[in-house]
Amino acid sequence: MASTTKRFALNIGMNWVATAVNMVVPFFLTPFVVRHLGTVQYGIWILAVSTVSYLALLDLGLRTAVIRFVSKAQAEGNHTEGAKLIGAALWFRVLIASGVSCLSIVLAFLMPHFFKIPAYLVNASRITVLACALGVAVTLVSGVFGAVLAAIHRFDLLSSITMIQTILRAGGVLLILRSGHGLISLACWELTVIVAIGVLTCLIAMKIFPASRTRVSRPESSVLRAIWSYSFTTFVFMMAVQVIINTDSLVVGAFLSVGMVTFYSIGSSLVSYASQVSSAVSTTFMPMASGLAATGRHEDLRRMLLRGTQGMLGLVFPIALALIFRGKTFISIWMGPQYGLVSETVLQILMISLFFSMGDSTAGAIMMAIDKHKPVARWAVYEALLNLGLSIILVRKVGLYGVAWGTSISMTFTHLAFWPRYVKKILGVSSAAYIWQGWGKISLCAVPFGLVCYVADRYWHPSNLPMFFIQILVTLPVYGICVGLMFRREATSFFSKWRQSKLVPA
Repeated sequence: MASTTKRFALNIGMNWVATAVNMVVPFFLTPFVVRHLGTVQYGIWILAVSTVSYLALLDLGLRTAVIRFVSKAQAEGNHTEGAKLIGAALWFRVLIASGVSCLSIVLAFLMPHFFKIPAYLVNASRITVLACALGVAVTLVSGVFGAVLAAIHRFDLLSSITMIQTILRAGGVLLILRSGHGLISLACWELTVIVAIGVLTCLIAMKIFPASRTRVSRPESSVLRAIWSYSFTTFVFMMAVQVIINTDSLVVGAFLSVGMVTFYSIGSSLVSYASQVSSAVSTTFMPMASGLAATGRHEDLRRMLLRGTQGMLGLVFPIALALIFRGKTFISIWMGPQYGLVSETVLQILMISLFFSMGDSTAGAIMMAIDKHKPVARWAVYEALLNLGLSIILVRKVGLYGVAWGTSISMTFTHLAFWPRYVKKILGVSSAAYIWQGWGKISLCAVPFGLVCYVADRYWHPSNLPMFFIQILVTLPVYGICVGLMFRREATSFFSKWRQSKLVPA
């Protein structure tokens, strides 16, 4: 038990370090890229990445299937079964990657026909899409080994690999843009980094988990059926999530202009940064929940649901509130005053969707782990369709902000209608307990900090980013004190158990 706790703590710690790197590096890099590429070329880059991201749907849910079945096989000590599943997933992924390579050519040809791209950037946009799509093909194959590392709880290694990839990518971008190159060079460097990191991931997984050294051959039909019965539902869920996440930029590019994509992406990227802080923890929940379910520890699953929900919201609230009330100030300093008002409004609207997505992320991870995610996938499809429909309708009526409202309205409705009832049905946690213990208590803690952020933005104006962050650090203890008072009983109990564990002889 102690070793498991230490491993969990190490995983979370390394995930947070990787998340910090993945947030800080792009944070400082984005203004540099926008200045050197310009609003139009940066908009094309965002559209290329958003378009190609749909190819990741051809994963067909195999990554999640590998994590679930390999973690389950390891918990049961059945390494032979784990090797069979890894081999089957590799066979699937190689076939899919071959198809993606062919589709990349089609996407490159069609890119200028989908969006309003200036004539002088048509060839650059095609090569950019081609390189990004080939990167997805490489990731599909190497992703099997990344899933293996996740299944055996080696998030410390995955986090290290992610940090290396981020640093390599950023270093290349700085050199490329400073030397006067543009979109094509950026896309080629991105592909180079993906290939190198893919090879590194494969080598590490093979060394750490020998069962992953398997032949790529057609698997037995029973193995295929076991994987497909689980992964198809996951595929449907992932397809819906891709629509929810990446459709916004495509709608803006198709109905407004390529340049407006930049304004929208600045606001949405800050929402993404905020979600990464909590995701660093939630990614460790699925293999843990799978192991708890395999050993019949259902009470621990319920405890994980409530504590995990509190933790996700508790981590995201300080960032979210600071951005909601001080978004214009922050964006104006970070990207330039021309982006401040428009991008802040997009950010404020999208923060509603962040609240629900982070609050229910723990429940989603648990349902995936215990194979109870079919209704989750079905409701995700409802949300995706509602999101797309509302975004298309509202972009014509309201413009750029209508796209953001389409995302937040659809997510609010589906999450409120589905999750409280579903966790009661599957895990036996009442809706009242889920809403109050998971959501309500931590939300009350955030109210005073929100008021402090509002007052600080009106009367305390920073002149640069370091001063802005210093102001946040100065006001952050208000949130910490409120959390400490609200959860003093839980904190006292945890501290007592920790002291007792130190007194037990090894």
